[in-house]
Amino acid sequence: MQSFMDSLINPAGWHEWSGDFALATLYYAEYNNTGPGSDTTNRVTWPGYHVINATDAANFTVSNFLLGDNWLPQTAVPYTGGLI
Repeated sequence: MQSFMDSLINPAGWHEWSGDFALATLYYAEYNNTGPGSDTTNRVTWPGYHVINATDAANFTVSNFLLGDNWLPQTAVPYTGGLI
């Protein structure tokens, strides 16, 4: 999410690990990536691959997915809790 993806990214974006293992149950998502490798036009067509919107992406932020606001401040590690 919100990553710079350079031209080294294959246009398919993803590659099977072991034949069709887990392709029916995986969940891969992309949101608002930039750079020459970020074009999702030729990405895989697996049922579990998604280009998501800001509302869905917010569910995967440090604050929401990892509940980072509850424990990261005490570590002094800098982080961004939400979307950029």
